[in-house]
Amino acid sequence: MLVLKFLLCALTSALAMKQHAPSGTMVDFTDAKVQGHLDALVRMAQSCVIKVRATPKDVRAYFTNSSPVSRSGQCFAACMLEQSDVVNHGKINRELLVHLASLVNGKNSRVVRKLNSVSRLCLDSIDGMSDRCQLASTYNDCLNENMIEFAFPLDIAEEAVRKMPFHLIQPNLPQEMRPANY
Repeated sequence: MLVLKFLLCALTSALAMKQHAPSGTMVDFTDAKVQGHLDALVRMAQSCVIKVRATPKDVRAYFTNSSPVSRSGQCFAACMLEQSDVVNHGKINRELLVHLASLVNGKNSRVVRKLNSVSRLCLDSIDGMSDRCQLASTYNDCLNENMIEFAFPLDIAEEAVRKMPFHLIQPNLPQEMRPANY
């Protein structure tokens, strides 16, 4: 979920999260620290949109934990994971992913415990892959499929998509698809 130089990306989509639960094991999206990480995730995604020329569908798929619908969607996932150093030179740094998730969720949280085992399992899904976009996207998809209960709430995913600078790479993008703040 999701995910990264800012940590949440460590969950980044690659891991993502859900509203705060009474047990304290889920992410509280009203927490200022979490909001800061979300803001950093959005900035990282904005950079990746430009680098890989991702479309709104690509970014929406990433933030809603859906499989990419295009090559640029796969490369968007790769960019996000590479910027967080979770993927480096075609290698997954599973320990960093778990560490980053623990910064937001706590070392002994349910999210981190599950991510620790799922991230290991997902390494098998990329065995033998050499294409960086396919490798990162497949790994991310595996995390998402196995961590579905921690998906970003849809309103947060849609807000992130609205903040993307699609107009910089697609000047003819219809007005309703352009971010409001650009």
